[in-house]
This record gives sequence, C-alpha cells and structure tokens, in this order.
Amino acid sequence: MTRIQGVVVIAGLCLVFAAAGCGGSSSSSSGDESESTTSTTIGGTQVESHGTKDVSSESGKVEIELYDNYFEPTILKGKPGQMVELELKNEGNAEHTFTIAEQSVNKEIQPGDETETEVKFTASTELNFVCMFHQGEGMIGALQSSPGSSSSSTTTSKY
Repeated sequence: MTRIQGVVVIAGLCLVFAAAGCGGSSSSSSGDESESTTSTTIGGTQVESHGTKDVSSESGKVEIELYDNYFEPTILKGKPGQMVELELKNEGNAEHTFTIAEQSVNKEIQPGDETETEVKFTASTELNFVCMFHQGEGMIGALQSSPGSSSSSTTTSKY
C-alpha cells in the first residue's frame, strides 16, 4: 500500500510542477507596444489597459485586436489632425463593435472576422472608442493626441 501512495504523491507533484510551468510569464516586448495589463482611466471609467501604441509616425495600417471585453492596444497615441487607417480584428468569441460616436464610426465585427476604418486624432487630448455591446464590462479604448512630437505622461479628459 505504501508503494502505491508514493506513486500517487510523485504523480501529484509532477502535475503541480507541470501546471506551474504552463503559467509562465511573457516578458517579450515588441517595439512601443506594451503587453502588460494595468489599470487606467478612460473617459472617467477605470478599465484594464492592454497596451499603448504610438502611431504618430505610422504610414500604413494600424492593427487593433478586439478580444472579449478589451481592445489591444487599448490606447493609440498620435498627432492632432492625423488620419490613421485601422485594421480591426475580432479575436474574441463574441460579436464586437468599434464605435466612435463623434466621428460616426460604428463597425460590427463577427468573431474571427476583420474590417477596416479610418479615424482622425482630434485637437482634444482624448477621443474614446468603445464596443457598444461590452462597454459596461470595460471594453473602452482611446485615441490620445498631443501637440508636437513630445510625449506627455498626463492624460486629461473633459468627461
């Protein structure tokens, strides 16, 4: 009986170590995109941030992935008046929208699908985009603009 108990204990320990190995950390960084999830305030709502990308010097399409209840990256930084073509990819299991009411942008994207839209960074410091279906769960992002090429660490909102 003790031999069987020993085998069970060893098997259990192997499972514990295997499960711990599956939850490894991803410390890779890709340029100016941040992979860490932190909390930020957008439009007066606290949301989980899934990265910030500076697109002020981008000339091609900028990709935003829509997951279930968040955008990645959550914040795009650009220059006032800058036009950006966004490639929106729904990587989640639910239907999502990419909506900017102030610019009459409202794209519905089915799971696994993608679409494109153009947006313009405004002179105001922050313009919010949301998923109309999951805004209440914190699916909110922002276009943040700052004059010139200097990056400002303050994020103010008129909301």
